[in-house]
Amino acid sequence: MATRTLSTTAEEVLPRNRLRKSWVIQNEDASISVFLKQERVATPTVSSTDHDHALAAGSSLALSTLVDGAEQIEDRWTAVAASGTPRISFFQTETVVR
Repeated sequence: MATRTLSTTAEEVLPRNRLRKSWVIQNEDASISVFLKQERVATPTVSSTDHDHALAAGSSLALSTLVDGAEQIEDRWTAVAASGTPRISFFQTETVVR
């Protein structure tokens, strides 16, 4: 799994990818929440009050085309930290082997 540190400035975590068939994001922080949003706009708008999913400390979210549909999986996802600099880990699968 790849990892990265977030901040209180919204940023892209998963770019749009038509080949993606599943992904998982885990909040590795012990106390800070992370907010995720499915977006198509150029500048991320995700915030603690405008988001699709809130990941509490230590929690994760996994989506797959078999259960959740292609649009949610293939679209761009952005994230922002509630405070500080929490670390997230993420992994994705694709329909082709590269």
